[in-house]
Amino acid sequence: MLATMQRLHTSLPTPETISVLVVSANREDHTSVCRILRHGQWKITRASSCAEARNLVHEQPFAVVLCEKELPDGSWHDLISETAGSDKPPAVLVISRFADDTLWSEVLNTGGYDVLPKPFESGEVTRVVGMAWRHSFTNWLQKKNVASAYA
Repeated sequence: MLATMQRLHTSLPTPETISVLVVSANREDHTSVCRILRHGQWKITRASSCAEARNLVHEQPFAVVLCEKELPDGSWHDLISETAGSDKPPAVLVISRFADDTLWSEVLNTGGYDVLPKPFESGEVTRVVGMAWRHSFTNWLQKKNVASAYA
């Protein structure tokens, strides 16, 4: 099984664009992520509130969601709950200046993918967002294969 998963990760097709949602009241977070991911197939969308993010995730699928730990009208918990039941749930990354083991554990235990510390470091953002996309895509393929096996 592990060997199959490793082959799957290295042979994943790369779509023309991969949709990423950045949810933060801080415009600089969006600007930084856009600057870091400007090369490649990333399509970055910004939401400045939890309510705006909820609307966006119902309008279009996102492979990865980067969500500020604290939002004026909700939190990353809300977005994980909101997207968990979708056909293609995104990998949710929590962004925070105070990334510690407690937050990381909480994110993983509630269905999130990882914590991305601020200030953003270019290599780390690229690596973690890429891994989150692979995780999201692999989960979707597995669901699709299981569903087709029972069809």
